[in-house]
Amino acid sequence: MTLKLPDFLAWSTFNGLRHKMGAPLVARFGAQHVVTEIDLPVIDRLQSTGIDVTADQIQVLDDGTLAYKGYRVLVYIRDVPSIGARGSMPKYHFAHCRTLETMYRNHRSERYVVAISDSGFFHVNVLDSGIKSEPVRLDVCQNCLAHIRWKGFDMQMGRLTRLSIVGEFKLSEFFSKYPKDLLAVPPKHSSDTAPLNTYTDNWSDVSARTRSVRGYRCEKCSIVLDGAASKYLHVHHRNGQKNNNKDANLAVLCIECHAEEPMHGHMKSLPDYRAFSERYRRQT
Repeated sequence: MTLKLPDFLAWSTFNGLRHKMGAPLVARFGAQHVVTEIDLPVIDRLQSTGIDVTADQIQVLDDGTLAYKGYRVLVYIRDVPSIGARGSMPKYHFAHCRTLETMYRNHRSERYVVAISDSGFFHVNVLDSGIKSEPVRLDVCQNCLAHIRWKGFDMQMGRLTRLSIVGEFKLSEFFSKYPKDLLAVPPKHSSDTAPLNTYTDNWSDVSARTRSVRGYRCEKCSIVLDGAASKYLHVHHRNGQKNNNKDANLAVLCIECHAEEPMHGHMKSLPDYRAFSERYRRQT
């Protein structure tokens, strides 16, 4: 049974009384009522479909991995033209690797999404199917594996060896070594005990040994600079912390590639930079 209320506004007595009281009319209930959606907690969104981000929202941690709002995250491209073979699909990233650097430099980072699931499946929009979001298994980025030297991974390894490590890579194992929840991991240092960001006393030996072990090869352009030419080969700290000489944090780069790293543009004015460019006639 439906109860129908009378239209009080049609009653002149009621309306007159309302005017004398100075009482305003309230807005009618109906379709114009605005409903505020409740946002899911960040952790729930990261574990499900992921969150669209811009480059400046992603933090690069001291160990080279990536973080978003207190969580170590994975980064990948949401939109793909079509689903093909796994080898042709975009890769997901866990470190600030060469691939991400190139994307940021080309202003394409707005295409990225952060997520935290360790299933290996990521929600992508398949454009050819009408922009339908569906979970797709993606492979890890090889440059990311090289960035943290995961199980000794190096881009100079043979193709089959690299593919074998990629195939065996497990996110559960990665997150076991690099925990998701950064807030649950106590900091190693306080403001009083944190070491100064300066080169260690044995830096010359570390640099020489690293260049030798890596075959005097630039990991970006692959040029080999041994003997007298080794002065043009540098050892770069990936996370900018000069006191962190862990092997995973060290990159062997020629002076040209080193100058392309963030905050290293000043190196292009050095005499060695000009001499190297003139002698080897390489294009940057």
